[in-house]
Amino acid sequence: MKHSNLVVPVLAFALILSLLGCGGTSSTPSEGVYVSKWGTEGTGGGQFKSPASVAVASDGSVYVADFNSHRIQKFTAEGVFVSQWSTESEAEWEMGRTRGVAVASDGSVYVADAINHRIQKFTSAGVFVSQWGTEGEGDGQFKNPDGIEVASDNNVYVADTGNHRIQKFSPGP
Repeated sequence: MKHSNLVVPVLAFALILSLLGCGGTSSTPSEGVYVSKWGTEGTGGGQFKSPASVAVASDGSVYVADFNSHRIQKFTAEGVFVSQWSTESEAEWEMGRTRGVAVASDGSVYVADAINHRIQKFTSAGVFVSQWGTEGEGDGQFKNPDGIEVASDNNVYVADTGNHRIQKFSPGP
């Protein structure tokens, strides 16, 4: 069996790292340390059917897009349930499948509604403000928008999943 000229130096380097305690394993993890959890399965406040996205506001409030419950839930940073909004019954702005949620610096909450192919904007208290988008492939149209993010300049970026693209929008009113 023939070995590459690089095998011996690579093995030697790995041996030196392991002897120095730099082998990639550590008894004290430096990242990803578990802190807490909240929620159970269900449709009540603080329960989830299919949490799909999480966004954290500058004040520490946590917003969760619960896909199969057609709603957004708001929690404190510690996971205490605060409020929820939307169900399919709201005639003016019926929320379909909430796939993504993002929070702007002013506290506005943006929701990617995958089934209705649109973006919705709410106040931090869940009051409907506006919506945009329709199903399609043109500029400003969506096909199952999924991820959403608000940049520090308040521009809104949307992962337009079905159209295989990202769309950028100014914040508007």
